[in-house]
Amino acid sequence: MTKLKGPVMADSKYRHRHQTLAELKQLITLLDNQEPPEEVIGVALQDMLRISQSRYALLLQATSDNNVILHWQGDLQSGYWQHENSPEYLQQWQQKIRDLLVPQLRRTNHLIANSPSSLKLACNDTNAWSLLHKTIMLPLTSTIGERKGLVVLCGKEEDFQLKHIMALEPHLAFCINMLLFESFTNYPGKTSKSGDSLNFSSLPSEIDGQKFDPQFTYSNHPGFITDVDGIILMANKAAESLLAFPSERLMGQPINQLIPKIQLSLHLNDSTEQAEKYQELKAFTRTGRAISVRVSCAAELKESELTFSVKVQDISAELESVNKRQERNIRIQSQQRATLEVARLATQGKSPYEELVNKICELTATTLDAPRVGVWLNENDSPIYRNFCQIKHNDPPYSECQPLVLTQKNPFVRQLEQVRVMALTNLNNSFHQPDFLSKDYFRRHRVNTLMCAAIIKEGHLIGFLVIEDHDRPLWHEDQFNFAREVANYLHILVLNESRQQIQDALSLQEQQFRLLFYDSPMAMMAFDREDFRFIAVNHAATEEFGYSHSEMLSKNIYDLVPLQHVIDVHGLVSASENSSQGDYRILETRMQKHSGEVIDVEVHTHTIELSGRASILLVAHDITEKKRIESSLRQTQKMEAIGQLVGGIAHDFNNITNIIRGHAELLELKLKNNDKVQKHIDAINKAASRTTSLTNKLMQFSRQQQMSSQAYNLNDIIGDLIELITKSLTTNIRVVLELSNHPWPAIIDKGDFEDVMINLAINARDAMDGRGTLTITTQNITLEQDSPLIVRDRIPGDYLCISIQDTGSGIPKEIRERIFDPFFTTKEKGKGTGLGLSMVYGFVKRSGGFLELDSQENEGSCFQLWLPRSEQEAVSEEPTQDKIPDLHLKQSLSALVVDDEEDIRSSLSEMLSYIGFAVSQAESAADAIDVVQNSTTPFALLLSDIVMPGEHNGVWLGHWMKQNSPDTRIILASGYAENVRLQDAQQVGELLKKPFSRKDLIQTLSKWHWA
Repeated sequence: MTKLKGPVMADSKYRHRHQTLAELKQLITLLDNQEPPEEVIGVALQDMLRISQSRYALLLQATSDNNVILHWQGDLQSGYWQHENSPEYLQQWQQKIRDLLVPQLRRTNHLIANSPSSLKLACNDTNAWSLLHKTIMLPLTSTIGERKGLVVLCGKEEDFQLKHIMALEPHLAFCINMLLFESFTNYPGKTSKSGDSLNFSSLPSEIDGQKFDPQFTYSNHPGFITDVDGIILMANKAAESLLAFPSERLMGQPINQLIPKIQLSLHLNDSTEQAEKYQELKAFTRTGRAISVRVSCAAELKESELTFSVKVQDISAELESVNKRQERNIRIQSQQRATLEVARLATQGKSPYEELVNKICELTATTLDAPRVGVWLNENDSPIYRNFCQIKHNDPPYSECQPLVLTQKNPFVRQLEQVRVMALTNLNNSFHQPDFLSKDYFRRHRVNTLMCAAIIKEGHLIGFLVIEDHDRPLWHEDQFNFAREVANYLHILVLNESRQQIQDALSLQEQQFRLLFYDSPMAMMAFDREDFRFIAVNHAATEEFGYSHSEMLSKNIYDLVPLQHVIDVHGLVSASENSSQGDYRILETRMQKHSGEVIDVEVHTHTIELSGRASILLVAHDITEKKRIESSLRQTQKMEAIGQLVGGIAHDFNNITNIIRGHAELLELKLKNNDKVQKHIDAINKAASRTTSLTNKLMQFSRQQQMSSQAYNLNDIIGDLIELITKSLTTNIRVVLELSNHPWPAIIDKGDFEDVMINLAINARDAMDGRGTLTITTQNITLEQDSPLIVRDRIPGDYLCISIQDTGSGIPKEIRERIFDPFFTTKEKGKGTGLGLSMVYGFVKRSGGFLELDSQENEGSCFQLWLPRSEQEAVSEEPTQDKIPDLHLKQSLSALVVDDEEDIRSSLSEMLSYIGFAVSQAESAADAIDVVQNSTTPFALLLSDIVMPGEHNGVWLGHWMKQNSPDTRIILASGYAENVRLQDAQQVGELLKKPFSRKDLIQTLSKWHWA
């Protein structure tokens, strides 16, 4: 338990506690005075508003007659209510809230929604955020699981947190009790309104003598049960919500009236293809609206009667997203074609200037499906802007007579100069109308939405393109881009009054292109689309691929591509043959340098016309290092996921092993002189030891922290290990030590490090086939931020690097990413568990470092263990004592054993009883506190597991025991404590790693003096 520091925090904590107690006393007093229950609920909601600092609090009560009563309290003085607090608005608001929240009465756990997306996902309603804003929903459920209501707190400006729910728990418990024991009528005041029927009991629990699973009835997924003829026998609440039909209207109806074309067939279950098990159909609601659904049918035979279970999934959103993408692609393709035509008109059109502008406006209106498009230009660089051209659907081009006066200080001008393209909506509302056009203009043309694209000269606005619409709700980003491109080409048309000026501008653009091309740091090459030979290459390309400029121009694109990747580039070339100028493509492939080195590249191509020849401009970006880093990140993520899975399995394995070992030792104590039984006990102990060894290896791979770690000088440990390492190798393997003179200390678990070094040495022996050189090196290395080793969660700093290098056969490339996986081995069956390298990986990760592997086939392997430098001084080891002292208690002392596994509790309790303790048991921290508080004698010993179900773990219980019983000795046991800081556990008491033996327990107890 974290101790509060300072009197201010303590006073604050007790002040809130006293205020909560005072509020609960007030609520109880109101009940004692026989105040109406509705009034009491209103006071409780007001208290919740204060605690959570929300704008309003609601309570939905599910009555016994299947109705819903809504109680709410809100801050009527806040700005949120001042403009909309009329009775009509409040009644409408209550109806919307009730309709939105009634489905949430089925909720079984709390919800914290601090964003529109999370609230929309929970409520399946796009209007939820506009009604509720930031929200927490708290179900009111009795101890026997009966759902009594829902508390909703909304409109908080800051995010809701878990601490707010904890602070509300006393008031929530009070509300549950009120709903359990009080009968309510409809609340007559502002804070209540009777709701529509929930129909919790409208679905029968039994049809024709057959009982159905209640989970089906109240499932969040729509479902039906039909007879063999497709007549609906049963429909759950989610199906009612989906189709907007009450359940009594659904019963007895043919399902094909709701979901036409549905097939109820026994053969659907026999299909092996997943696509054949589902039917994507249309379902129709009560209002006739069609919904896209995915349907699965399963036949069930019960008591000789055949029924079908039909599950329905709404896929409208899924299909809608696909349709939106298709619509976007269609729009962009249309806009690309239109942009090319606008570019042709602006740069190559031979028609009069006014006619070209009219054609561009007509093309823009057609492409964007807009009823009106116009161009406004200023007059001789003056503030006066005139409508040069206006295109209206089905009308000939014309010009507005009334000019605009827009100075450089006008907000519209300043904003358009900055953003270049902007949209204005809801212009029918006079409050939103801009001041650069008259109100009469918006009224005459019924303009509700418009988009403006700036025509800029030397940083100042000289004109703008206006696209108007009547009822368009929004513009898409690609439409903004298209308008910007049109305005850019209008800019060319406006600024170039003659053909000569246009040709001069194009020549200037070509010169700029050449400057950008040859001076670009990216490798750029242009090749002919007919013979594929290079027409132009820049300096970066010659540097990248190692050819001279003349050599590059003598080659074609296929000379730089390995044979196995020719098809990739051929696909690009073939696609460009039928494409128009400007077609852009991107591809990841491989290319070959002059030296023969093959690199991964990201290729960008653009079809252009260069020197009068149809060409392809190719930009090649070397991504070899990027792909190496991505591969490393994928491997790290995979290993973390495997480690989490293995850790959970090992935790349960530890508990099982502890039970086996504990009861075997108890049998050994009770049957000391029974030789016939002893051999069976020895066999059990032997199997438990093997299980312990295997579990320890799993834990070493998965554990995220050290159970016992200190700062060590690793040279000393390696020096002590060298004799054992040498004995593990053959006489034909030479061991070379290259150790730093002053290595930085590192925090490790010594036993785990010794296992790692032995495992790597044995793997090197097998890789060298008994002959070669094993080199062990330690180095002090400082990694900078720009080091290629600093990826993902690695941080720069000082590291001690331990390298283990062999001269063996190396590791084949195809298995390098799998060698650290648990149970993966290349050895024969029975010669390896596959946990050696996974244990190495786990050791380095939980030591705060990282692991690097450099291996080439037939050139050996080098494993590098990078361990962060410790600021602590290296410890000097003291010789351990193998002898376990006898433990005798001079008087009977009380001990408390806490563990959620009953078999572990019983074995540990009996062990402590043999030692002389009077033992009590508890299965959780909460139960342990009850035992301590109800005990007449203090406990001398607390032996608790760290990881337990419930709100509190063993470390928290240890802190509580130290505060309330300072003389109690505390032992915490765990084999896997991922979410617990072991420094906190070590401050509480002694640690025991599961599975532990009776000797380990006595060894730990002997550290204290027992009176």
